[in-house]
Amino acid sequence: MTFCPISAALFFGSLVPLALKAQSSVGLPLIYGTGTALPVLVFAVLVAAGAACLNRVYERVAKLELYAKRATGGILIAVGIYYVLVYVFGVI
Repeated sequence: MTFCPISAALFFGSLVPLALKAQSSVGLPLIYGTGTALPVLVFAVLVAAGAACLNRVYERVAKLELYAKRATGGILIAVGIYYVLVYVFGVI
């Protein structure tokens, strides 16, 4: 883990002197560590849940893609036949 400049300033500039003054070598740093790690943990869980949800959406889109390709192919063939009938043979 790394510190951002603000976290480093808060930890070394405020918390360490406060912990030494209060003779709390474990308690205050533990609270500080928990408080700074909690948002990171929540964000990581949200990213993991989002990735799982994105995977489910991708699977559904992949199933839909087969039908979309077939429909698009059918439409293009129908338009091609129409153009051949109109512009080549002058039937319609």
